[in-house]
Amino acid sequence: MNKVVCVALFAAFGLSACVSSPTPAPEVTMSMVKHGMSQNDVIARVGPPDRMRGENGNECYQYALGKYGDVPFAVYFRYQTVVASERGSCNLAVTRAAAGPGIAYQASDYAVQRR
Repeated sequence: MNKVVCVALFAAFGLSACVSSPTPAPEVTMSMVKHGMSQNDVIARVGPPDRMRGENGNECYQYALGKYGDVPFAVYFRYQTVVASERGSCNLAVTRAAAGPGIAYQASDYAVQRR
């Protein structure tokens, strides 16, 4: 009888440990990003981005949030520091504005050069 109880308890507690934690609401994840945070801080709190635009610390990180990845979230950096974030995809015009006048974008949306 004791073996049956032990197996039942192990199965009950063992299976509960295998259940994954729920996906946080997009608003919870977005609220973790604050103005002035570094790129490394954002990655530590939110994770690696699903997409990046720009270079040299003047970039946009795009995340696909929500249970099905259907909520886009963009974080804009200037000199590797958060200057803006928004619910939506990376906007090239905002990325360019965050980079400032010292950055010239080439034909490719992903390539940048210093003047």
